[in-house]
Amino acid sequence: MAVLAVAKYSSFIAAASELLISQPGLSRMIRNVEDELGACLFDRTTRQVTLTSAGAEFIPLAERILRDLELGIDTIRELRAQARGFLAISCPMSLSTNFLPKIIVEYKRLHPNVTLQIQEGIQSSISEDIRLGHVDFGIGDVLEPSDDLLVDVLCTTHYRVVFCNDHRFAGRSRVSLRDLRDEPLVSMPATSSIRRIFDGAAASDGFRLNHSITANTYSAVAELVRAGVGITILASTSLPDDPHLCSCRINPPVFTGTLAIMRLKTRLLSAAASGFQTLVKRHFGGL
Repeated sequence: MAVLAVAKYSSFIAAASELLISQPGLSRMIRNVEDELGACLFDRTTRQVTLTSAGAEFIPLAERILRDLELGIDTIRELRAQARGFLAISCPMSLSTNFLPKIIVEYKRLHPNVTLQIQEGIQSSISEDIRLGHVDFGIGDVLEPSDDLLVDVLCTTHYRVVFCNDHRFAGRSRVSLRDLRDEPLVSMPATSSIRRIFDGAAASDGFRLNHSITANTYSAVAELVRAGVGITILASTSLPDDPHLCSCRINPPVFTGTLAIMRLKTRLLSAAASGFQTLVKRHFGGL
């Protein structure tokens, strides 16, 4: 740094002032470097300080070494920050049940001292958690553009009807929305993204879906469907791993969604949050 400062200002006085050291101390540092290199880096006169040919060759090398050192220090600081910290995430209950446990196990193996807080909810509550700053980021469906959010798409989702193995839909690869017209549905609340999508689609087609039972958690929905009291509609990223249940696609295939990581544009991403996002992207990248 001493050599670079003198080269920058062509002055020992100005360089010493920037480095907050005495001019004699700076001169000794430069002489020590020159002795180590076995070459004179500066031509000194009473009026000016100029680089020698050896100095001109040394400066780019010194700048590169300093940049590499700064990058190394930044990396170590990030690792240290990621090693300890607090991370809050908001996501659909279906993701916290089906996908997040595997990701959390891997994350805690890498970063055992980071404290995690998972806030489960439907899409409207996820968006609210993000905007109120309660969480570092959220994972959920992208329903409409938002000027205040950064959106990092994970995958495109489709929707499936889920039912017991002995249901009349068993063995079918697809059903139409009209096939669901009289079926008793076990559903999430009316404010959930799936309800909004399919209630709107049914209304456009001139009928209403039969939401026979409404539950507040995906685990309750799965248990009720398993009990045979109705069927449900779930995103492909929310399907329960249950041998007693099966599913099929819904026609038309235009019923799709976009799963994404979302955070406020004004919120800086911590090292702990960045590490978790890396694992989330790796997981969904393999779907």
